[in-house]
Amino acid sequence: MDLDKLKLLVRVQELKSFSLAAVDLGVAQPTVSRVIKDLETDWGDRVFHRTGRGVTMTEFGEQAVARARLLLAEADRMTQDLKGMSREPVGKVSLGLAPSLAQTLAPPLVRQLARETPGIALRIHEGFSDQIERWRAAGDIDVGVWSNFRVVESGDENRKALFRSNLVLVGPGDGPRMPASMPFEDLAHYPLVLPAMPNGLRAICEEIARRKNIALKIPVETDSLIVQKQVCQHCGYYLIKAPETMAQEVRQGIHQTSVITEPTVQRFLLLDTTRQRPLSRAALEVTTRLTTLLRQLSPR
Repeated sequence: MDLDKLKLLVRVQELKSFSLAAVDLGVAQPTVSRVIKDLETDWGDRVFHRTGRGVTMTEFGEQAVARARLLLAEADRMTQDLKGMSREPVGKVSLGLAPSLAQTLAPPLVRQLARETPGIALRIHEGFSDQIERWRAAGDIDVGVWSNFRVVESGDENRKALFRSNLVLVGPGDGPRMPASMPFEDLAHYPLVLPAMPNGLRAICEEIARRKNIALKIPVETDSLIVQKQVCQHCGYYLIKAPETMAQEVRQGIHQTSVITEPTVQRFLLLDTTRQRPLSRAALEVTTRLTTLLRQLSPR
């Protein structure tokens, strides 16, 4: 497969024009037309619909471009890996992090890489657990770290349940003193700020509330961790979080926590890597460093 032809194909798709792609790539427009025609002949179907305003993708073309992108990305990773075989890891690594972890993990990871393996370039995507799992499954990211609120049973060596922790009710540090622990049914007395559905944490809390025949008071929904913390601190509302997510604010007296019991609600922290391609040396390096950083967060 000629990678230069695939690069031209992808550029035409991005610009939606033969002429613009020709200018961008510094070649004659007839050359672009000939390459696309050759690809369509080789593959036995049309890639583009020609219109008066440019081109649009056929259904076949969408599949062809998606595979071309994968091949080009793999060729780039192979080049980076081969260049780095005799020295430190180099190349781009795509990382998916849940919001509750991004603020804690990103700064130390970036500092470590800048100091010890400056040839690695990170691309960090922030998303909720279901998004990260989809990105990882599709190969859009190399490594993902996310939360799961169900029992994790997996024989897959790529997927690691690094630790689990019992969720806590989080309140403002200057509010009424909270007990060390409280039964789940007592949450009905607190105004809560929770993520909107669908969300793993929200789903498990709603499920337990239904089983106990209680109604949770949720006057505010927001998916933003920053907004959640600010509303808790300044408006007297309460959150449900893993203790490691709030550890710094608790030490500073900004927030206080109470362990939820009867039942305890556990968060499992998962790390997983893509199956769409072999991991590069750079991605393996990031995975190793992430694992170490995450285990440092584990409740003792």
